[in-house]
Amino acid sequence: MKRAVVIDSLADIPPYFETSLPVKVVHFRVYIDDKEYLDGKTISKEEYYEIASKTMNLRTSYPPPEETLNIYRELEEEGVEEVLALHLPEKMSGFWQSFRRILDKVKLKIKAFDVRSVSVGAGIVNSKMIELFENGASFEELEKKFWEIRRRMLLQFSVSSLRFLINNGRIGKARGLIGTLMNILPILTVDGEGEVSPLGKVRGRKRVIDKMVKNIIDFANGRKIELLVGWGTDDMKERAMSIKEKIFEVLGDKVVKFGEIRVSPTVASHTGPNVFGCSIYVL
Repeated sequence: MKRAVVIDSLADIPPYFETSLPVKVVHFRVYIDDKEYLDGKTISKEEYYEIASKTMNLRTSYPPPEETLNIYRELEEEGVEEVLALHLPEKMSGFWQSFRRILDKVKLKIKAFDVRSVSVGAGIVNSKMIELFENGASFEELEKKFWEIRRRMLLQFSVSSLRFLINNGRIGKARGLIGTLMNILPILTVDGEGEVSPLGKVRGRKRVIDKMVKNIIDFANGRKIELLVGWGTDDMKERAMSIKEKIFEVLGDKVVKFGEIRVSPTVASHTGPNVFGCSIYVL
């Protein structure tokens, strides 16, 4: 039985992950000063950050249903029978309403998951689900495994300003931080309900990194881990790499896989380009 995977442009897949399955991407729109681009298709990450770092006018939208439908029709024409679909949290976008309207228009067997994460968090969850699917797991087995995978993953990120999350309606459960961040930086996650949620707030960049590292150590609890760090603008890369360096100092023998990646334009348009963070998966 021929299988394939569909993901979206909000997931930053670990560079160390490989699969032999066909993987199609739903390209979300990003708008920079109201000019439209297709994330990963008509604009690269490098081009995006070069332009986006100079404006506050960033927004996104999901593709029209017909475009998503065409992806599945292409898979049908290629002889695919089963598709694993892995997409952004439903609470963050109207994409899911659009997606459900196309399901009865193809004969494919499709199992769709709201991965309750984005960027490097979604990348790790997606890689684990794809690995199971490639190794023959049934849809029922994937359903049973999903929450175990999701619970073994921790996403953390920080932004220089909450303005983008507020303006784009993605502030979620971090709304309580508004007005409290004079010289204080937030540490955020996407929780199991698929909403942006605070993990803490500290004063100063160094303390943000130290707190993230402590959270990783506590979450790992002596177990082996995979570590994936991500960043937006060039200025944020140093911060992301500081997380890596500190984790390798403390947990070097526990890190079995490591990757680094630039955050997708779709995600950065929600958070603002000045974003950095990390995700771990405990084995």
